[in-house]
Amino acid sequence: MDSRINKRWVIYGMLSSLMFFGGTYRGFSQTAGEVQPVEYVIEDIQGSDVQVQEDGSKTWEAAQEGQEVESGDKVKTGSDSQATLTLESDTAVHLDPNSTLKIDQIVSNNNGGFLSRMEMLAGNLLADVKKNLQDSHSSFEVSANGVVCGVRGTAFEVGWNGTDLRTATHEGKVEVVDKDHISHFVEAGNASTFNQGHFRLQRRLERQETARFQQWRQYRKIVFQKRIQRIQSIREHRRQPWQRRTAHPGNRWGQGKRKWNQPRSEKHYQP
Repeated sequence: MDSRINKRWVIYGMLSSLMFFGGTYRGFSQTAGEVQPVEYVIEDIQGSDVQVQEDGSKTWEAAQEGQEVESGDKVKTGSDSQATLTLESDTAVHLDPNSTLKIDQIVSNNNGGFLSRMEMLAGNLLADVKKNLQDSHSSFEVSANGVVCGVRGTAFEVGWNGTDLRTATHEGKVEVVDKDHISHFVEAGNASTFNQGHFRLQRRLERQETARFQQWRQYRKIVFQKRIQRIQSIREHRRQPWQRRTAHPGNRWGQGKRKWNQPRSEKHYQP
């Protein structure tokens, strides 16, 4: 990994934190002729403090690259750590330091698409969602404190500090439904703030916010290259698929204690 990109992306996470402050079964979707499992995978970890709490468990355990997270699972990052989750070959969710995310629901639909619902419990995320979700009747939502952000294919951020929620749109358009059930549309180049679930203001994105997004787009290429390498390693039997530590309710794809048996490389964390 290019250390310059690594450093810039660490700075991205620090700056965005300063600014602002889920399925019961596994399905498949169709993308560019390839059948893909509908699942979130922790594709990239930066730092030493990324943890997962599986649905039904009271214990937080250290996350691993290649780990699958399912409906009801939570992911959190420490003050020096970040994580990027992928969904299929063209959707990514990046968690900044000091962030906690719950996968409320991730399931396939009957049209080769998916339904993804997430809840932001703390911190900041950037969601880079595949285009034209409506073609497969897919949906992607992020909620926090009763405010729901819904998209049909776009790139946006959600920041939640316990009082204020910020939505910043870099591409496309985000529909934000507040606690009063009023819809607010945040188009590309704008950011909206909600206080205690109620709309407060909208403004234009600042230059540094746009620059950070461009840095993310460069880093995103590295993340999806890692995804390709992971899948190829599994197909060539050089790596085993992830196995959940605990059986997931309704999971027909295996149960019991499971763990990826190949340690991840730390090379890309070196300055």
